[in-house]
Amino acid sequence: MGARDFTYPHRHPDALGHLRLQVADAPRFALADGIWLPYGRDLVREGAHLVDEFPAERGRVDRLAYAPDDWDEVVTELFTRHGRIKVGLLPRVRGRGLVLVRLLGSEVLWIRTSWPEQAPTDAATRPGPPGRW
Repeated sequence: MGARDFTYPHRHPDALGHLRLQVADAPRFALADGIWLPYGRDLVREGAHLVDEFPAERGRVDRLAYAPDDWDEVVTELFTRHGRIKVGLLPRVRGRGLVLVRLLGSEVLWIRTSWPEQAPTDAATRPGPPGRW
């Protein structure tokens, strides 16, 4: 759980808990390759947690793109255990609740996001795989 060596002083040292992420074992042709339940809407903290704790067997995160309306602030880079990660914005026409994660080797994963405070009816009407938490 959580990396303890903080290379960058901007990184939040508080542990968030386990990474609530389900990722498909192999790429498929679906609406999403996984689902992620962040603890909050602070992308600096949550994004770094996602990069640091991303399953090693799936690869290492090289870049991240997100829907700007989902998060509290606009972020252009993240400071993680692996170094600085460039972050981009998805166009608003892509909708909300989506994070694109590019892995080393250029594989791109479509990760649906959902927050614990969302009502179950809201989560049920969203496209993408259901998650059990």
